[in-house]
Amino acid sequence: MNPSPIKFGTDGWRGIIADTFTFDNVRLVTQAVADWLLAQPHPPRGILIGYDHRFQSPSFARVAAEVLLANHIPVCLAPEPLPTPAISFAVRHHNLNGGIMITASHNPPEWNGFKFKTPDGASADPEITTQFEARIATTTPSSTPLPSAPKSLILDLPILQPYLEWLRSFVHFPTLRSRPYRLLMDSMFGVGKTYVQDLLRDTPHTIKTIRTEHNPSFCGIAPEPVPQNLNDTIQAALAFHADLTCITDGDADRLAALDSRTNYLITPRLAVLIAAHLLKNRGLSGAMIKTVSCSVVVDRFARKFHLPLHEKPVGFKYIVPYLRSGEALVGTEESGGLGIRGHIPERDGILASLILLEALIGLGFSNSADAADWLDREFGALRYHRLDAHYSPEQKHTFLTRLKTSPPKELLGQPVVNINTTDGVKFICADDSWLLLRFSGTEPLVRFYAEAYSPENARALTEIGLNLLNS
Repeated sequence: MNPSPIKFGTDGWRGIIADTFTFDNVRLVTQAVADWLLAQPHPPRGILIGYDHRFQSPSFARVAAEVLLANHIPVCLAPEPLPTPAISFAVRHHNLNGGIMITASHNPPEWNGFKFKTPDGASADPEITTQFEARIATTTPSSTPLPSAPKSLILDLPILQPYLEWLRSFVHFPTLRSRPYRLLMDSMFGVGKTYVQDLLRDTPHTIKTIRTEHNPSFCGIAPEPVPQNLNDTIQAALAFHADLTCITDGDADRLAALDSRTNYLITPRLAVLIAAHLLKNRGLSGAMIKTVSCSVVVDRFARKFHLPLHEKPVGFKYIVPYLRSGEALVGTEESGGLGIRGHIPERDGILASLILLEALIGLGFSNSADAADWLDREFGALRYHRLDAHYSPEQKHTFLTRLKTSPPKELLGQPVVNINTTDGVKFICADDSWLLLRFSGTEPLVRFYAEAYSPENARALTEIGLNLLNS
């Protein structure tokens, strides 16, 4: 029996290494996956297992492989740390049953995690992960040492090369070659490595990539591309005189960016730039999909161009169905996730970097600051802020009770005109400013998101949320 219930959050199961994320627990979760797979009507075709740069990730991946092999499930174990989107793409490319990615994505260095990818490369939805959880408490793991496994169960499949070839075919290189940019890439010590720089080698761009080395401690920061982790990035961008800076997270499925003034560009604004380019220059259309924590700029863009708009709970898995069906033009979440029509139904920080550069050039901007100014003119100069805070179970209960019984009627002098409970509690004011309070699905954190017409007011809104938690 599992003494500590293992739960899948917004994208997989995560835990602190040597505390809840242990070899024994990885065996349990993998056995649950094996039990689920063996209960399907057709014999298993195989599972691809990938891993990132985190401490012991290759060892955890090997343990997962040994459990699957003991259950006579074919396995392809990645030969090196690779981006999550490369694993997702290879699962679909090779028509496998799914993929396991050992990564905690953007979490701090002491964390690791277990993501499961479906046959089309998407993150497993709650319907699947609930079945994993149900099996964990009743299963007993089997394991076969890798050298002892039957050779017929060991799959030797190309993983990285098909993915890179797909990216080359997906991006429009004539557009990319039409205007030179100074592009700074930051891999944050993750598995984004130098892929973007390598893919753009034969273009007129001047490119530099920083923080590419393998460092499981991530130099003491979480490999999450948010402003508080980007001091070194900003200094490098200033020294390089970058026209655009793109930052990928620990497993390279998320993207953040700095404009040429080194101002942070939130993901929904990147989504609007990409969508505008796809509409204008590629002749595509479709719906805009956003999570509840995203900027109003997406709503205003959709209204201006008469596009359907769908607002979903936080978690890219809620955007996936629209990408899978082909309805979405672009799907975006606040925390760096971008999904693009025609690609795998999953986030991809490497493709998003390339498409963002293509969009800026295709829309005629000489640098990313010009693009940021255009967004302000067209859709309003709104500013965004996020604040995270740890909480106790008692605080959570009292906090939620207070919000239900005595919600604020105004925020910074603006009347609250709508309360959205799609995910957390979102207070929307008459001037389109808003405050969202939401408990994380992967960490013991409460997140406060806000948007207003000045950075000071956006920050002040999150402080109001924090005071509600602590009072």
